Amino acid sequence: MKVLVTGAAGHVATLAMPGLEGGHTLRLADMRKPARMPEGATFQPMNLLSASDAAMADLFAGVETVVHSAYVPSAERDVYSLRPPQLDRFEAELDNIRMAQRVYRCALAAGVKRVVVVSSNHAADWYEHTQVHSLARDMVYPADLPLSDNFYGWAKASYELLAYPYACGTFGRRVEIVMLRIGSPYPIDVSRFEPGAPQPQSGLPRPARPAAFKRSLGAWLSDRDCAQLFRCALEARLALPEDAVPWTIAYGISGNTRAFWSLESARRVLGYRPQDDSEVVYADSVRRLLTQNESASAGRLG
Repeated sequence: MKVLVTGAAGHVATLAMPGLEGGHTLRLADMRKPARMPEGATFQPMNLLSASDAAMADLFAGVETVVHSAYVPSAERDVYSLRPPQLDRFEAELDNIRMAQRVYRCALAAGVKRVVVVSSNHAADWYEHTQVHSLARDMVYPADLPLSDNFYGWAKASYELLAYPYACGTFGRRVEIVMLRIGSPYPIDVSRFEPGAPQPQSGLPRPARPAAFKRSLGAWLSDRDCAQLFRCALEARLALPEDAVPWTIAYGISGNTRAFWSLESARRVLGYRPQDDSEVVYADSVRRLLTQNESASAGRLG
């Protein structure tokens, strides 16, 4: 299969690449060359916002599946950063929506069968910030109405909804769409949750220790599970009802004991079978910071 990966030098795409290699011809696009080029892959430097229509058509020519990971950062570090203020991130996130539209439209024109999009848990993070942290709910589901309290999450939810008409066939044919709401694909820095560690400043609601450690345990995505998730999203025959629109949302986390995002659609529709659990990988830290601490041990999440 000929696969185009946008944002190929980014962190998530780098972790996904082992799951995309082998049996597929990879065409990588980004504004900088990836640090590691898979064997047989080609690279095309490309700004998806400013590239000409002709250059975009050439990039998509002959492609069967697209993994869209390109992203314009709207904050200095991540969604929780203090700078710039949340209110000043609209234009950058609007550019990300425009970029997604170019990708969808080019995919439609090029005859691409499936587009796998790197979405984010923040597409529905209002539930986490207001209900999971307060223990009003234990689980957020892919079918929940996408609600976010910030422009980053709003843009991710917009990618998801923007793709739906393409999946419906409104523009002449159906394009299969898989949205992966990625959790936290980074090693957990346990030192942040040690007694006496400074509480990080945040531009959005974040739980204090030890609940913040529980949150990290629930959100964690291991490297090998990330690679498997993308392989499933790329290759799986979508297990949807015969008359269903070929559009699905799946959360991207490992098989974590403290998960608060449901893996139901990832397992059922994509065939994802995570191999790792943060409770096992970080067992010593869990025992020391949570299990042996009576004030911290109550509750799977809070």
